[in-house]
Formats: sequence, C-alpha cells, structure tokens
Amino acid sequence: MFRQIFKPTETNSQIPFTIPKEWYGLNVEVIAYPVNFSPFIEGKNNKEKEIRRRREKMLKKYSFSRNGYKFDREEANDYD
Repeated sequence: MFRQIFKPTETNSQIPFTIPKEWYGLNVEVIAYPVNFSPFIEGKNNKEKEIRRRREKMLKKYSFSRNGYKFDREEANDYD
C-alpha cells in the first residue's frame, strides 16, 4: 500500500507522486478524497442539522439494550 497526503493550494492543483518500482507493469488504482470529512458531515445549513438531530433523537427513542438478553431456542419453539 502506498499513501501520501497532499494539501492543494490552487483551484487546478496537479499532484505529482512517484509510484514504487515494485508496481511497474501492474494495474494501479488512484483514489483521491478529503482526509477531514467534517465540513461535509456537519451539514452546510440548518435544515441538514435539524434532520440529523431528529434522526439521532429517534434512534435513541426506539433503540433498546440487549444487555442480559439470551436467546432460548427451546422457548422460541415451544408452541404449546
């Protein structure tokens, strides 16, 4: 695996990098994504934040704790 982090400074930044010699002749995939996703996750406007807040509230309301729960196959198959 090869990983290199860049910080572009211009709109059309070209990012030069060197491929390891062991990879010569192999198919190589290059993927680029921002390392810090927080500006995208936090939401750019109040509507997105409100939707996220409601979703989290609903998940807390309808989630349950499985602590102490044990599945009993005999009880589940007892139809009498």
